Amino acid sequence: MIKASIIKEFRLIFSDLHSLAVLFLMPISFMLIMTFALSNKAEDLTKSINLNITQQDSNLAESLLKAYLSDVGFSQDINQQADVTLELATGFESALFADQANSVITFSHATSLSPQMTSLAKQHLQIALAKVKLHIYLLDAGQLSESMPLAEQMSRVSEQTNQLRLVSFKREENYQAVQHSIPSWLVFGVFFIVLPISITLISESQNGTLLRVTTFPISNTAYFSAKLLAFYLVSFTQAIVLMIIGFTVIPKLVDTPSLNVLQLVPALPLLAVTCATAVTFGAVIASQIKSHEQAIVIGGGTNILLAAISGLMVPLDIMPKAMQTIAQLSPMHWAQSGLKNLFISDSDALSLTTALPLIIFSVICGVLALWLFELKVRKLQWK
Repeated sequence: MIKASIIKEFRLIFSDLHSLAVLFLMPISFMLIMTFALSNKAEDLTKSINLNITQQDSNLAESLLKAYLSDVGFSQDINQQADVTLELATGFESALFADQANSVITFSHATSLSPQMTSLAKQHLQIALAKVKLHIYLLDAGQLSESMPLAEQMSRVSEQTNQLRLVSFKREENYQAVQHSIPSWLVFGVFFIVLPISITLISESQNGTLLRVTTFPISNTAYFSAKLLAFYLVSFTQAIVLMIIGFTVIPKLVDTPSLNVLQLVPALPLLAVTCATAVTFGAVIASQIKSHEQAIVIGGGTNILLAAISGLMVPLDIMPKAMQTIAQLSPMHWAQSGLKNLFISDSDALSLTTALPLIIFSVICGVLALWLFELKVRKLQWK
């Protein structure tokens, strides 16, 4: 009878194409869009900033500052509205070498410029000013010749200031972005199982199926467990599909080497636990939802809010400390951080400390969901 119930649930799931679209198309779209959106390097971002420099007098320091800011990609099109404006005061060059620093640059930016882009512009300005000081110093010391082309002078100064040449990086920036994005949006998509579960329970409540369950030669617990098992198998399939797309398609979009699909194998146990957590947590919410509108607002809204506070949408390390503490309590965060550790670290073993909180949470949610389902059926009987 349980096998028949599982087959029946599969038919119900695959008869609702909207639910399957939520489970597969939406997270795939999020994964592709967000990974691509976060794949830009810093030098690519500066190209979108139009810079305007106004000066009181013209000398070497002002010319060099313009040149170094242009060299990192800032646009200086006077025909376009400026995103960042630098107003240089009189005596700018002499102030660079003064014992006591005085403000000789007024930095202003358009209100439409995001805080992140504003911060990036400030960082580049700081580096450019350091290069200008070094450039003038090297000219005065005779280590640079004014007869050299300006591009060659700047190249030599950049070599002196580029200390990253002393560092070798094991992972490319885009490669790291892919490894961070895939776990985040995979977990986000898996937890959307709450909507299909909710819609199924609502339909069965409205068409009288839940009332007829009491006449079946099967307990409510077995019937509900069979239902959750069917959704679990769908969820696990969804997770594997998302992972394969993340390993093969996304790297091509952001021009990085494809990830090794065999790296998926060590992640299978954690994926299995994550899907169990998502299904049982979704079942708790679904057993309390009474309409399709509530399913969208409560089920979908809870999923999005949980993703927002768990470090899936905003990287955890740039959140305030209070929000980082809150994120540590989220099952989405546990699953996401566990997958990231498997992909980024050299270890290919699932640690018990990663899986145990998810297992305990799944058991608690599973027991609670069964109890709430029993109450739901009883209330229908009383009506």
